[in-house]
Amino acid sequence: MEIKISIGKADFNSSCFGNQKDVLFVEFPNCISSKNGKSFKWMPTYKQLEEIKLALDNIEKLSWNAN
Repeated sequence: MEIKISIGKADFNSSCFGNQKDVLFVEFPNCISSKNGKSFKWMPTYKQLEEIKLALDNIEKLSWNAN
């Protein structure tokens, strides 16, 4: 699965972000929506990134460092 990491403006206008702030996007170019024909984009939060990092650390300890 491919990923593309980029910085850009949010497509929506909300009181939290508006269109003034840049955000981080993780795009999955191979994952195309059947509804709009666009690839899936995700704006991860710091909490989500921390959870992913913790899960990666755990699986590395359990699986990759196992003797």
